[in-house]
Amino acid sequence: MFELLQFEFVRNALIAGTIISILFGFLSFFVVMKKLSFLTVGISHAAFGGVALGILLGFNPYLTAIVFCLFTGYLIAIHGEKSEYDTVIGILFAFTMALGVIFLSLKKEYTFDIMSYLFGTILGITKSDIMLLLVLMIAVFIFFYLFLKEIIFITFDKTVAKASGLPVSVFENIVIAILTFVIVFSIKLIGIILVSAFLIIPAAITILFFDNYRKVILFSIILNVLIFFAGFYLSYKLNLPSGATIVSIGAIIYFVAAFVSGKK
Repeated sequence: MFELLQFEFVRNALIAGTIISILFGFLSFFVVMKKLSFLTVGISHAAFGGVALGILLGFNPYLTAIVFCLFTGYLIAIHGEKSEYDTVIGILFAFTMALGVIFLSLKKEYTFDIMSYLFGTILGITKSDIMLLLVLMIAVFIFFYLFLKEIIFITFDKTVAKASGLPVSVFENIVIAILTFVIVFSIKLIGIILVSAFLIIPAAITILFFDNYRKVILFSIILNVLIFFAGFYLSYKLNLPSGATIVSIGAIIYFVAAFVSGKK
């Protein structure tokens, strides 16, 4: 595969994929421990409605997807406190997808390849995409560096964190916003349909073997980077879709790890 490195679009894909793998590996622990897996599915699928709205209005689909997903995340956050998250997410999941179908039906002719948004187009990554991802990664790590103790506290015991006076809702809303930006900026690499799985898989695997959260986060990052490179290489050798191959390898590793560890 080294001969491919002479092409700029391949180098861009590998750099972007590494950044996203690190981000996803880091955030995966908090998503899994807070049981926000379904939330990430809801937000990622809301991006379909945002992309479709951008196509309809003639705007940059990624910008409208960010706005759409942030609004969806806000609705989930404010209503999730009053009812079950799963109920709200389930409704918004269907509603945003339905809106996407309606928006596309209103746009009689469009030149966008909607499949690239649904399943990713890794070789379409540009230098500007990489810069956005770098800025996002730096911002995320700065935030978690400053407030890691508070977020860990909330992650393990939300009730006690509230009782101690921590602004739990504020931190949760910020985390939802972070997940939204990370998911939307990763659509080009993995795709709307698959992106949530890539965010969940690494911690789901490492939690099977480690109890210490630092080890879970560290090995989730390492594992996610390895999964990305293995999936990218295999997709090149077998001429398969990159995003689907990456997620499939991660899923296979999870089931093998679950069997080996004896945990479900």
